[in-house]
Amino acid sequence: MTRYLVPFSVLEQTIQGGQCADSPEVLYHYLKLTEEYAERLSITDAALLHQRVFNVLLDTVCDTNLAPHWRQTCLDKVYLPLSQLKRLIVTYQDARNYFKMEHNLRTLSHYFISSFER
Repeated sequence: MTRYLVPFSVLEQTIQGGQCADSPEVLYHYLKLTEEYAERLSITDAALLHQRVFNVLLDTVCDTNLAPHWRQTCLDKVYLPLSQLKRLIVTYQDARNYFKMEHNLRTLSHYFISSFER
């Protein structure tokens, strides 16, 4: 894959729109870029970044207008930002937010996983 400098938000829009459904490398690049950015941020900002990425992936999983294989690919990777968030828990509120996100993932993925099988 040729490396071009693409704004982070453009990558997010591409992923959420399913425009790269046949190129999972774009998703992998997005996740790698997230890690590179997070390494340079404070704990608070890194946590916000991982929350943002988690939400992008979860929103994509829940979008029934997208190709099922793309939604499944995003579901397979949504645990990466969540596991990074777990490492960044400092306060009680951080823990509450993390467990709420984890619960949302379990609930929504269970609901939307059945739509993959149709």
